[in-house]
Amino acid sequence: MKISPLKTGILLLSALALSVQPASAHPGHEEPLPESFSRSTPAISYYSTPNRKHTEIKGGEATVLGKVSFDLAKASTVLVQFNSGLATVTPEGCPCSVRTSLKVDDQEPVVIKRVNLGAVNASVAGKYQVDRQSADGSFVLSLPAGQHEIALVVQRIEGSSALLHAFYANIQAIPFRP
Repeated sequence: MKISPLKTGILLLSALALSVQPASAHPGHEEPLPESFSRSTPAISYYSTPNRKHTEIKGGEATVLGKVSFDLAKASTVLVQFNSGLATVTPEGCPCSVRTSLKVDDQEPVVIKRVNLGAVNASVAGKYQVDRQSADGSFVLSLPAGQHEIALVVQRIEGSSALLHAFYANIQAIPFRP
């Protein structure tokens, strides 16, 4: 007896639907969350947030989401990559924008990206109470030999929202030696 390809597909999908458990990206809302962590090696320094805890961005204050420290034996070019999610808490005070910067040692922050939050099309037409946007970027720095610290910094620069949230902040610094 020959089974049609359509029936074979339906049988296969039915079997998969009955036997596959849904994947879970985190331990559940009742379980303790893993803490953020950082590591530094000669090849890479990184800070990772593997949980859903948020960092508050209050008013117009500059807020550090994470930082990496490393020691360069000689002058090097360093690739810095970062990502995070930014969100409005309520639509009041938005639209607003957040500046994402890298602060190297004690120097003024270098602005890498501007993220707009709470746009009318997201909060009204899309019927979203909370607007989440990606804050990701990369930048290449030339740094002298010695100890360095690079911080991922966010700051609300437009709008009047008193509170925004940042989620899942990650930053990596990868030195390339000449």
